[in-house]
Amino acid sequence: MSLRLILAVSTALITTPVLAQTAPPAPPAAAAPAPSPEEAAMEAKGQAFQASMEGIGEELEAVMSDTTKDNATKATETNAIIDRHAPEINAFAADLETFLRAMADKPENAARRDEIVNAANAAPAAIRSIPEQMRAGIAQALTAAPAAPAAAQ
Repeated sequence: MSLRLILAVSTALITTPVLAQTAPPAPPAAAAPAPSPEEAAMEAKGQAFQASMEGIGEELEAVMSDTTKDNATKATETNAIIDRHAPEINAFAADLETFLRAMADKPENAARRDEIVNAANAAPAAIRSIPEQMRAGIAQALTAAPAAPAAAQ
């Protein structure tokens, strides 16, 4: 079910779609209903967000692996990348929260309301923390790295 995918994305922050996982073909026990337009739209947003996060990771990796830059330059450039993408991260978190709260209020989700509300409380907060998690990881990597570019021997 598409809602299950959205809950998985929100819990793991960034996941691959269930449909992309390979499994031996077997008839499902119960056919999942077609996703609602809201679910399909949120799934598309989740996939776009995942792609964006991969792009951010590539940008950060390019800066961090550049041996011609010192740590101060790397810190400045990675912070600029994170700052540039923070509004997009926060917007996705807000969209996900709105979606999950709307799903929790649907009568057909009454049995799973608590699970959905918990995800609506936790997942957006976790997503909003991504920029600070990135900054902390970069700071840790820079602390462990040499302070200046490697000198020729």
